[in-house]
Amino acid sequence: MKIKWTLWLGFILSLSALAQSLETTLRGVSLAEAQARLEAAVGAQGLKVARTLNLGGQVKNFKADFPDYLLMVLEPEAGVLAAVEENLMSAIILPPTIYVHAARPGMVTVGTFDPDLMFAMLGVKNTKSRLLGAKLKAIIASLGLPRKVAPAMIPDPSSGMMPAMMYKVEGGSVDELTLLIESELGNNGLNVLPSVRMGEVVGIQPCKSEWAYQMFMTQPAGGFAAPCRFFVAPVPGGVLVGAIEPMLMGIMPGVAQNQATMGMLQEARRVMSQILEGVGGQPYRPGQ
Repeated sequence: MKIKWTLWLGFILSLSALAQSLETTLRGVSLAEAQARLEAAVGAQGLKVARTLNLGGQVKNFKADFPDYLLMVLEPEAGVLAAVEENLMSAIILPPTIYVHAARPGMVTVGTFDPDLMFAMLGVKNTKSRLLGAKLKAIIASLGLPRKVAPAMIPDPSSGMMPAMMYKVEGGSVDELTLLIESELGNNGLNVLPSVRMGEVVGIQPCKSEWAYQMFMTQPAGGFAAPCRFFVAPVPGGVLVGAIEPMLMGIMPGVAQNQATMGMLQEARRVMSQILEGVGGQPYRPGQ
């Protein structure tokens, strides 16, 4: 299992051609009809939906003006396992989520992460993962004309920001740390879905209504990174625990200009880092 990181500068030059999200819109259909079409498209590519989260129903209990919004998380397959093996940080977006929402009047939007950018950014080049990326693009294209949601701003290469926050816990076991993180997430008010095994790596998928409301009301295309991803993996001498870097979402269109959303991302980062430190984690960077 490897951990590698292609510097932001490596994909800044390709911002015009790549995107964080790849999506399409369906007109004249209900959310249920769009979901049925999507499930058929997923099956046609030989992939399976592991679970569907009714995010809209959950968040509307917090704020009634949130749109209908579904998150369909796919089952781990060979491309997922190969990506996580090639670069552990791939677990921040895997297994893939396909989002379905009615945030725009009169249409339903379906999307997922753009594998061309995200796999390139994470240095994932193996054939199985590239095939998974091709299947994700084919799913979106089969439903309508694909549209790329490109980053709205260029990250500062000198910032040192990585796509994942990572901490090493000396000793311990993957199962023990998984239970500890899940418990801490619950104590901090997050709903936690059943964990997902990707080879030796365990993925944890929590969600918090307040965070989801603020993020997706500002930029609904951010659903490719939901539910929030934590991961636990064995490494020599202990366990590596980590989570997606929330500030990664700050480069999406409209996010950096929204003070409330940026404040939410900063709060999420604080809570997530406290959880990872609270289970005994010490900050870790690739090559350390």
